[in-house]
Amino acid sequence: MRNSIIFASAALAAIPGAAQAACDPGFRSNAQSVSIVGVEVEPNAVATEMLGLNVRNEDEASSQPCPAVIRVSRTGSSTDPNFPPFTLLGPGNQTIEILPDPSVGGGAASDVNLANALPGPQGLDVPFEFRVPTEWGLKAGTYSEQLQFSLYDTGGVLRDTAIVTVTITIPRAVSIRLVGAVLGDGGAGPARVDMGTLSSTTETRSPDFAARIFSTGPYLVSFSSANLGNLLNENGRDKIAYRLYFDGQLVDLAGVNAFAYPSATSSTGDFRPLRVIVPAATAVAGHYSDQVTVTVSAT
Repeated sequence: MRNSIIFASAALAAIPGAAQAACDPGFRSNAQSVSIVGVEVEPNAVATEMLGLNVRNEDEASSQPCPAVIRVSRTGSSTDPNFPPFTLLGPGNQTIEILPDPSVGGGAASDVNLANALPGPQGLDVPFEFRVPTEWGLKAGTYSEQLQFSLYDTGGVLRDTAIVTVTITIPRAVSIRLVGAVLGDGGAGPARVDMGTLSSTTETRSPDFAARIFSTGPYLVSFSSANLGNLLNENGRDKIAYRLYFDGQLVDLAGVNAFAYPSATSSTGDFRPLRVIVPAATAVAGHYSDQVTVTVSAT
């Protein structure tokens, strides 16, 4: 009787052990990388890149379902405040909470539950998607950090880890638009500033307008005047000199001009006021105009 009882107890103890051995989840690769490059920096832009992690039941002799849980954490805090923020999505577009440290316990927002890791070499491909908003306010550069993908069995035992290196490259980019009392900005033709009727006794000042500049790094603003700082009569001969001020500084439209700014802009851009002043002038009647090209370059 004792031998039978002891034998039955040993048999019962062997059953859970055999079931556990039949499910041995693991990553096929323990090191992968994701590179997000060639992005466009513009309003509402988002860059995306896919990552596929293969999970398999490393007990290839088993054909039983092998559930598992994936958690994602950072391997260390980033010291770069300019690192572009990103969102990680899992299967079914689940937004995944990235844990601050591998030792932090998971929850509903962080755990990716896998119903079955397939046995054999084929495994199960688990898709992840990185989404990086690439709107203005980012700073040019190449940024990199490592994430740890941890694989747990349903009992909460850590079975495997994979390190994924995420690299994001933000290009040097600039953009400019005119705001305020201008006509035609954003259309097919150039923006226009209407000076109205000029005076022969007092100077004429333009309505308030400005350049709003966006840049991911230092930038340079330069000006080019078709008539070298003169308003040209429609007859093609008579001229009236005028002055253009940019950000409070007189622009030399007949010579070399360049205004350097040493840093990237915020998400709302840099607001640089512009003003045109035409001195009191006695001239032949008619319509006068000049075309000024404003160029913003990344430096």
